[in-house]
Amino acid sequence: MTSPAYLIVSIDVHDPEVFAQYAGQAVPLLQENGAEILAATPNLTIEWGEWPRQRLTLIKFPSLQKAEDFYRSDAYQPMKALRQSASDGELILVQGQPDTEPETQSEATAHYLLGSTTMNETGWITEYMQKVPPVSAKFGVQGLIMGNDFTVLEGSWPRESLVLLKLPSEKAYQDFWFGEEYRAMKELREANTVADHVSFAGVVE
Repeated sequence: MTSPAYLIVSIDVHDPEVFAQYAGQAVPLLQENGAEILAATPNLTIEWGEWPRQRLTLIKFPSLQKAEDFYRSDAYQPMKALRQSASDGELILVQGQPDTEPETQSEATAHYLLGSTTMNETGWITEYMQKVPPVSAKFGVQGLIMGNDFTVLEGSWPRESLVLLKLPSEKAYQDFWFGEEYRAMKELREANTVADHVSFAGVVE
């Protein structure tokens, strides 16, 4: 059982031409380090709260060490400077949940929900964690990130914990997130947290 790591890149791009140069150089280096770009898109849907950035990239590494080695490598430093000259934003490195099942091929595009949360109090969590898993399993929800085990590499982050959910398709996401079966638990969570949630497709644009 392995534990991957995720690099969350939440940015505003102010020089698209230079940023395209950065992407062209960074992608091969990411691949050399065993990384997989799960999503890179400006098409974000704010589901709750607010999200200040226009573009989000989600990158999966085989391990936290691999991700740290990539970010600190001599090869990446000139690319990092190029990215920083073309954009502003936050980079967050997160320890993910263990991979328990191999990835399966599907014709549908995966859909993600990224949440950034600060809890007002914790008395509701036991009920939430008891009732949500059966509903999540019905819609194929995978919890990739859960908790406060993350490092802010660049910028700042206002919340104390992160959650990243992966669903097998946009339809599965819509049926889960807006469906009656999850509604009561979603309302319980929203009543006890300050949070920002954004959803996006697993595409590279």
